[in-house]
Amino acid sequence: MPIHAVVNREIYSDGHREHWVLPDTAPIPEPMATRQEYGLRTSIEERHRQLKCFSDLAGFTSRRYSLVVNQVVFVLLMYSLLQWYWQRIRRPEFNPRTTARALDQLRPTMTVILIFYQGYVARLAPLEYQELLLPLEEEARRKILAKTRRLRRGLTHQLDHARSP
Repeated sequence: MPIHAVVNREIYSDGHREHWVLPDTAPIPEPMATRQEYGLRTSIEERHRQLKCFSDLAGFTSRRYSLVVNQVVFVLLMYSLLQWYWQRIRRPEFNPRTTARALDQLRPTMTVILIFYQGYVARLAPLEYQELLLPLEEEARRKILAKTRRLRRGLTHQLDHARSP
């Protein structure tokens, strides 16, 4: 198989020079274009590192095939949407701290509690919600506590009985 090569020379600010070779099995009609294409390598490797190291694709908490597939799909979807968003806002290229810091910036900064009842919606801050509950009579508070515990238990065990495809 024929191998083609581009010889590159780097000249540093202190005056010393280094040569390095970029081999390729495809013909190289434009050496500068090949070198520019090679420049994409660092960006690709960094994005791969970000995806592999910081996107929780190794820590599977379930052995069920369907849940592992869901985790991979949602992580890749999140990564793709984040990439699209960063390109859309013309964010500069990655650095080692970017993903964690950017996710911190995208997290909600305000917590609200929404209560839906008979077609109405109340949007409350946690302290407003607490203020509503505290003056209630003991029986009403016990009912709310029991309902809250049932809902929480239902959400906690929601994935326990997931079916395999």
